[in-house]
This record gives sequence, structure tokens and C-alpha cells, in this order.
Amino acid sequence: HSHGGCKCGVGDVMIGAAALSADYNGLPRVSHINNKLAEMLKTTEAIYGCSIAASVEAEPTPSGIYMVDSVLSNTSKLYEGKELQEVIRMMIEIAGGLVADMPSDKDFENPEIGPLLQKYLKGAEDVPTGDRVHLFRLIEKLAFESRDIVSNIHGAGSPETHRMTILRNADIESKKKLAKKLAGIREEIEE
Repeated sequence: HSHGGCKCGVGDVMIGAAALSADYNGLPRVSHINNKLAEMLKTTEAIYGCSIAASVEAEPTPSGIYMVDSVLSNTSKLYEGKELQEVIRMMIEIAGGLVADMPSDKDFENPEIGPLLQKYLKGAEDVPTGDRVHLFRLIEKLAFESRDIVSNIHGAGSPETHRMTILRNADIESKKKLAKKLAGIREEIEE
């Protein structure tokens, strides 16, 4: 049984970097950026919540060891494998194109073009250009190091295995009974 709770901390760093990049770009309260930040938070908190719930709903095994709730833990893992890529994409989108096009450190050290880069890559008035560059380097590293798509998708088992485990352990019959009750369908009486 696995769950994606381990990725939430990385997601929190991505959210912080994205929000900081909006500040450093001089766009701290732009609605489309805030919408993306809210989506990023929704994803990481949902993964974290499922992971916590899986642990809270754990049951003891005959040996005394507790086993996490398999439906919740596998739901967390499936959600993490699919949705974390969106968190990465939104972080990059919020930061902007400089993540891909940032000049090298040698360019900044060059006596001829370094001062021009400092001038033209300035973001928010109160933020030194060097801080903005360091943040974009962090975002670049987070994006490339976190794009281990194979591990995100297949780590701790394939998505189909997680789906099968969810279906095998979920109480579908009780959900059918709820639907019947709300629809006004009477339970058949066995003779």
C-alpha cells in the first residue's frame, strides 16, 4: 500500500516559488495567477489529505502492525501521479519565460553585458535582480528534478494496480444501496 504524501512537501516548495515569482515579477495579486496558486494548493492539499486520512483510517493486522486504508492510500497515489505534473506546469507558467531563457552566470559576470542584464531583467522595484535570478534557477531545478514522470506514475506500482486495489477494497454495494434509497427504489425481499 502506498500513498503520495511524500510529494506534498515538494509541492509546497513549488507553490512558494510560484507565489514568490509573482511577487518578484511585480504581479502579486493578479487574478489568473491567484487562480493557478489556488489550483496548486487544491492538488497538494488533496494528496496530503488523502494520505493523512489513509493513516487515520489504518487498521491493525494480526501481527499488530497497522495497515493504511488501501482505498485512500491508492487514491492519493493516483492523484499524485496524475496531478503533480499540473502543479509543475502552473509553477513554470506563473514564473514566466525567463525560467527557460535566463542568461548564464558568466553572462551576468561579463563586464560588457552584465550591467545591461541587471538593468533589463529587473522585476519588482524592491527586489534585487540577483534574487530574481536565483529564484528562477530554483524553479528551473524544481521543474527538471520533479519531472520524473515515470516515478510519479509508476512509483509503488502502476496506476492500473492502484485502480484495481481501490475497486477491490471499496464498498461499492453500500454506495449502490444509498443511490437506491435516494432514488426511492425498494430493496428486493429475498424469499
